[in-house]
Amino acid sequence: MKKKTANNLIIWGTGIAALGALAVILSGYGYQWGWWHFGFGFSLIPYGTAAAVIGGIIAIGGFLKLQDKPKSAMIMGVTSMVIVSAALINIGYWYSEVQKGYPPIHDITTDTENPPQFEAIAPLREDAPNPVEYSGAETAEAQQEFYGEIEPITVSLGYDEAYDRALEAARDMGWTMVAENKEEGRIEAYEKLAWYGFIDDVVIRVDTTANGSQVDIRSKSRIGRGDLGVNAKRIESYKKEFLN
Repeated sequence: MKKKTANNLIIWGTGIAALGALAVILSGYGYQWGWWHFGFGFSLIPYGTAAAVIGGIIAIGGFLKLQDKPKSAMIMGVTSMVIVSAALINIGYWYSEVQKGYPPIHDITTDTENPPQFEAIAPLREDAPNPVEYSGAETAEAQQEFYGEIEPITVSLGYDEAYDRALEAARDMGWTMVAENKEEGRIEAYEKLAWYGFIDDVVIRVDTTANGSQVDIRSKSRIGRGDLGVNAKRIESYKKEFLN
């Protein structure tokens, strides 16, 4: 009887853990495939994670109760341990991200007074919840307070060389290129995030200065109020790519 109970715990626990893990994985892809709203997808993450942890603990408990551990039980026990570990890592990651206190903004630029403007990308954002225009003074203030390190790239390169390097760096980032206008010093591209399929747009402006050239970058999400720092990280990654 005890063996049967332990086996049931392993089977049911592993099943619950697997379904929880699947819910977390599908939370993003389901939105991307048009199955549900992204808000519902986000709600699946904590519930799916909780189910994965609880189910995994149940399965591990059943595994420990077995006197003789057959191969199938060992496989399910190890599977449950892996799922629980992944779920706990997921909890730790999201908790650490929330604790950083990201501001509820989604439009980041190296020039908040005269941000680069989207032109070729503007038609692609017609149906986007977030408008193409710069978000304004409140966003600029929040950015300055939280992302004070976001600054333009200033180099002692001539205009042509600076633009060519800016374009090469944009291509190396793996973005989808939309516009390359050397005469206007403008580069436009977008990045589609793998999990939820969210699209963030990027515009780069290259201009001359008294000592060389200046490169300004703007990255803006098409959807969502806050971005958990994604746009700022993208700009910093681009700057590193440009300067390397």
